[in-house]
Amino acid sequence: MSLNDLETQRTRLRRLRILQVLSQNRPDPIGDGLIHRCLRNDVDLAFMQSNIRNSLDYLAERKLVTITLRTDERWMAKISADGVDFLDGFGPKFEGVAHPEEF
Repeated sequence: MSLNDLETQRTRLRRLRILQVLSQNRPDPIGDGLIHRCLRNDVDLAFMQSNIRNSLDYLAERKLVTITLRTDERWMAKISADGVDFLDGFGPKFEGVAHPEEF
């Protein structure tokens, strides 16, 4: 597996983990700082504010999350009904997000 393939897999898994954290707090939104604190022990995925925000943006474009606040200092998001369905194994699968069945 090439370095590029490893980074792609990390990105896909990072997005899945963010969805899982948002699901645990539903229906309320949570900030990117709290997401980072929840996932900081996943050192292999190298969570940082920039890749959390990139992932949230990607997930919002796929309608799996709703970004409720977007400022320079803070982003807040919540999982959508489509995001819950995705985690439960229903609806479309997206190549850019690891699917729970893969693990």
